[in-house]
Amino acid sequence: MALSRKAIGKTEMLVTRMSYGAMELRIPEYHSRAEVILNTVLDSGINFLDTSQDYGASEELIGKYISKRRSEYHLATKCGCNLSDGSHIFTRQHITGNLEDSLRKLKTDYIDFWQLHCVTPDDLPGGAGDDIINTMHDMQKAGKVRYIGVSFKNGSQSNSFYPTGHQEDYALEMTKWGVFDAFQMVYGALTRISEEKISRMKTLGTGIIARGVLKKYFDNYDEKFTNAGLDELLESGESRTDFLIRFALSFDSIDTMIIGSSKPDHIRQNVRISEKGPLPLDVYEEAKRRL
Repeated sequence: MALSRKAIGKTEMLVTRMSYGAMELRIPEYHSRAEVILNTVLDSGINFLDTSQDYGASEELIGKYISKRRSEYHLATKCGCNLSDGSHIFTRQHITGNLEDSLRKLKTDYIDFWQLHCVTPDDLPGGAGDDIINTMHDMQKAGKVRYIGVSFKNGSQSNSFYPTGHQEDYALEMTKWGVFDAFQMVYGALTRISEEKISRMKTLGTGIIARGVLKKYFDNYDEKFTNAGLDELLESGESRTDFLIRFALSFDSIDTMIIGSSKPDHIRQNVRISEKGPLPLDVYEEAKRRL
C-alpha cells in the first residue's frame, strides 16, 4: 500500500495525507540522527515537510541532509520569526530577510508553501491589501514562493479557546480575504473545537493543514479518551495513537496532517497506520457521537 494523496485546497500541491513536522529537530540531542530521521521520512513515502525559522537548526538540517532529494518533497516554512527573542515581526524587510535566510539554509531556490507565523489581523491592518500580503505576492512573482498562508498561534492556556487559540478568532475572517491558499490549524479527535469552522473554510476552497493530531495539550487527554468509551471502538491490536491518526484521516476537510517524531520507528509505524486509511464510517460516526 501507499500513502493516499490529496491536493491542498486549490493548489497543485498533491501531498500525502500524513506529512512530517520538523519542529523536534530544534532539540540538539536529535541533531546527530537528523540524517536518518529525514531520509526515513522520504523513504516512507511522505512528501510534505513543515519547518520554520523558529525551529532552531531544523532548516539547516533539512538543507544538509535531504536537499539533494528536493524533487521528492513539497517544503513548507514560515516567516515573521525574530530569532533574537522568539517574537514575530511583520514588515516587508523582515519577512523577505527571513525568506532569503530560509532559502540559504534549506539549500533550495523556492519554498512550496510560505506561512506567516503566529500572525493576527492586527498585524495586517490593510487586510487583503496589506503590504505584507503584497510582499508575499511579490515573492511569488519572483519564483521564490509557490503558495502562501498562515500558521496560527495556539495562544496561552488562559485563552478559553486554547489550544486552537487564534485560529478560532481569526481563521474564517482571513479566509474570506481570498488571498491565502491554505491555513495550518490545530485539530484532532480530542481537540475538535474548530471542526465546524474548518468545514466552512473548506467550502470556500481553502487548504487545511492540521497539526496537533496526537499532541496532548492537557493532562486529561487519556481520561477524555477513556470517558468517551473510545477504547471499545479500537480494532484488535489497534492503539490509541493509531485510532487518533485514522480519526483525523476520516475528516475529509483536512488535506494533510503534520506529525513530528525524532524516532524512525515511530515514523514508519505512523505511516503504516495512515496507509490503512480512514476509520470505517460507522465507527467514525459513533466516535464523534461519543466525543
